[in-house]
Amino acid sequence: MVNEEHSNDDDRVRDHLANERTFLAWLRTGVAAMGLGIVIAKLRYILGANYPASGGIVHAANIGIIFALVGISTIIFSVFFFLQIRSQIRTRTYVSKTKWVLGSAIIMVALGLIILWYLIQPTAGR
Repeated sequence: MVNEEHSNDDDRVRDHLANERTFLAWLRTGVAAMGLGIVIAKLRYILGANYPASGGIVHAANIGIIFALVGISTIIFSVFFFLQIRSQIRTRTYVSKTKWVLGSAIIMVALGLIILWYLIQPTAGR
């Protein structure tokens, strides 16, 4: 017996598989952002005890927390969008998420600029 709600999925298997691959890519991006956040937050400990602390207002721990929050948010949004797109594929009403993609890119560029700002700050003790 075929479930009527999902009976028309057979002719769109590729669309559903592409949606799953996209979801997994966003999931990896979120996990990578969280991992990068941890590395950045612990940078001073990784480089050794003699590494001078930043003398500016941006600190590695704060940047790391921001990256971790962006990673968690990316995962949460990717689950929401995966489910939404799955429904849109089934009803043949798919609409691309241009704002989501552009917003994500802008956030990552901003975080990259914050890292660069952190790296060019004078260190305490110099």
